[in-house]
Amino acid sequence: MKKILVSVVLLGAAVAAGAQTMYDAMNYSQNNYYGTARSMALGNAVTAVGGDLGTIGINPAGSAVAGYSQFTISPGISMSSSVSNYSPVGELQYGSPTNISRRKMFMPNIGFSLNMDTGNEYGVKNWTIAFISNHTNSYHNAFAGFGVNSNTSRFAEFASACTGLGSSVFDGDPYYDSDVTWDLISAYKANLFGSYGDGRHYAGNTTTLSPDGAYSYVPSDLNQASEVIRVGYKSDILFNVGANFNDWLYLGFNIGMPTASYQYKEFYSETAANPDMFPIIFIKDGREVPTNFRSGSSDYSYIADVSGIYAKVGAIMLPTERLRFGVSFQTPTSYTVKEQWQYDAASNYDDSRFNATASSPTGSYEYCLKSPYVLDLGLAYTFGAFGLLSVDYELMDYSVMKFKDVYEDSFYYGDDTFRVANEVNNLFCGASHSLRVGAEVRVTPMLSLRAGYSFITSPEKYYQDSNGNTVGPDLYKDDFDNYHNKVALLDGGHYYNDMIKSFSAGLGYSSNGSFFCDFAFRQNRYPTSWFSPYYDYVNYNSAGLAVNVASPKVRTDRVLREFVLTFGWRF
Repeated sequence: MKKILVSVVLLGAAVAAGAQTMYDAMNYSQNNYYGTARSMALGNAVTAVGGDLGTIGINPAGSAVAGYSQFTISPGISMSSSVSNYSPVGELQYGSPTNISRRKMFMPNIGFSLNMDTGNEYGVKNWTIAFISNHTNSYHNAFAGFGVNSNTSRFAEFASACTGLGSSVFDGDPYYDSDVTWDLISAYKANLFGSYGDGRHYAGNTTTLSPDGAYSYVPSDLNQASEVIRVGYKSDILFNVGANFNDWLYLGFNIGMPTASYQYKEFYSETAANPDMFPIIFIKDGREVPTNFRSGSSDYSYIADVSGIYAKVGAIMLPTERLRFGVSFQTPTSYTVKEQWQYDAASNYDDSRFNATASSPTGSYEYCLKSPYVLDLGLAYTFGAFGLLSVDYELMDYSVMKFKDVYEDSFYYGDDTFRVANEVNNLFCGASHSLRVGAEVRVTPMLSLRAGYSFITSPEKYYQDSNGNTVGPDLYKDDFDNYHNKVALLDGGHYYNDMIKSFSAGLGYSSNGSFFCDFAFRQNRYPTSWFSPYYDYVNYNSAGLAVNVASPKVRTDRVLREFVLTFGWRF
């Protein structure tokens, strides 16, 4: 059999734009509220409850309900668990499960409020001001998949993506002087694939070339490993003002400054089960030097620092002594997102002289994002001193999400950098609905038991084209002009049935003095997700037959468990 000839490449000096997608916008916009242990134990069904610093991020009027000042601090432990199955051929052959668990300390709430009594018998009876930090989402999770593949290879997919490019495109400083994506450049420079023939055909070093050079194929088993790690939290820094009108109407206003630190790391490797089945010939100093491929890796890291600002107004009304209504409205958030990313690649051979590593420069980009508005409605009923029952509904309309360049004046600029991305947001995102239910029972004057349940529906939509094929955002972008100009038609959008479901429970202790302490446990169960470590491509078997074998998939079920303890003082 003919072996692939690959020239030894000098590692070049280490601009590609970041990939701002609908999923990025959803990632930074979505809320899964935290707060104090009390609000979390109640499932954050607190729009009509108030009185607790964890409620103020959901309804600003909550600060005015308490007739006292208070300070709270809430440390916690987050435990992410995932169960993943790897299939080397699409979704057909899932193997044994891989379990990944990660723990992390965090601080979902810290803040204080000052209550100022006006002394009025009627009208405004007291004012409150508050400064609070409440978490609004967690990115803490990791998953991994492992399997054996004798059909496709990521490095062969890289080679397929470069077909037609002259190999000279990789000369010099291709990171800045070419339009080739940085993952391909780093993989090429790390000797994971190379050119042959006329220099416009490429093959991965995990494949073997046919005798006539017409095609390449994976000759034997590759042990593949794919791992993804996400880290970070989103928090709202709140400045709040509240007012109590006659003990039956409470109004509040927030200036919210959300911040997020998000890190994403993707690790991928392929190892030859039998290196003798993966012969390779390098050309060095004009001579052919044979060796065998042993292993290779291609990794990606991404960091985003997110900051924004919004306004929120809310009200709580008591039409009767025990019945409460709550409503709040949050304006769309204006975010600034600063990204950094980098690609790394490495290869190992029997002859270590040909081992190579490559790292791209650190890319960076900054853009602006407008997130959805948020509407909350709440109803609560108190049973005197015995407890309460509360129900909340929340609406977020993700179709209003828009990107813009930091140098543009308005999100409504016409034919801008993000024209396609913004149309995708409008078409493939819709309304997300959340229902939250919470209950509290006071067992003794000092001890309370709490429980809650909530779910959040996915805002993501899909369509059917005129041929009955499912169309998602990626396919729409690939054929944007035809869809935009109505050459290709889509039917009405359909929502996925995915939900984030949460169950919570906790207890509270209130002393006769100023001190109180609350504990909460919450379990978040996320919908099943699928991840492909590389794209599908047309590959060949040893007989030269084209086989459209799907790329591997990692199927993951994820649970996030959180334990939070709030220490508080009233004064």
